[in-house]
Amino acid sequence: MQSREKFLEAQEFHAISLASAQDRLPQQVENSDSPGSPAGKMDSSQEPSPSEEKNGVNTEINPITGVGAVSPTNYQALTGEDRWRLYFKQNFTTVGAYLGMFMGSVLDQVGNQPPEWGKGISGYGQRLVSRFGSGVIQGTIQASACAALGQDPRYIRSESEHAWPRIGHALLYSVLTYNKEGKTRLAAATLGSYYSSSMIATSWLPSRYTPLGDGIRDGNRQVILAGVSNLIQEFWPEVRKIVGRK
Repeated sequence: MQSREKFLEAQEFHAISLASAQDRLPQQVENSDSPGSPAGKMDSSQEPSPSEEKNGVNTEINPITGVGAVSPTNYQALTGEDRWRLYFKQNFTTVGAYLGMFMGSVLDQVGNQPPEWGKGISGYGQRLVSRFGSGVIQGTIQASACAALGQDPRYIRSESEHAWPRIGHALLYSVLTYNKEGKTRLAAATLGSYYSSSMIATSWLPSRYTPLGDGIRDGNRQVILAGVSNLIQEFWPEVRKIVGRK
């Protein structure tokens, strides 16, 4: 009889312990989800910031200039995969990759340059293909050389909030960029791509065009245009807000 009573008491104790554990379980799960718990959710400080998300693959390509821009805050260098994706975005898969090419070909057509190609549809077709070809060559050389030298092909925006320092920064960074450590360096890869692509383009232009003459002059023009492009990039966030209000 005593054995049976002890057995029943043991079963009753086990049932009470099990019920108590079940009552505590939801509270433990709830506590484990709290930010302060080791097993809880990720702290918001661990989530990537918008500026970090816009480095690399998600770098925004300006629809006017066709060039990517990035903030110096929390700067991160491009990985190999990032460089490939940025290369295709800047040269093939975004609006900006084609807008400059069309604008340049239209200006060439209006100015009848080169005159040997004529003013008709055929002449415009040659100018359009020429602009596209030189643009792709420039972008390909730039991407390859930047990867080899560890330089950034994107525009690095200014940290200043004042207009004149930002203007000076934009013009200066037509010849400067960041290396993979985030340090300012001469943009040798990008500058080299301007001159080399211009010199290569003379190979399909009329014979009077020469690499050391017209190629160098066109390279100089590209450096100047890079400064104009940087000004657009620098103030694009403000321009986009103004346009967005309309």
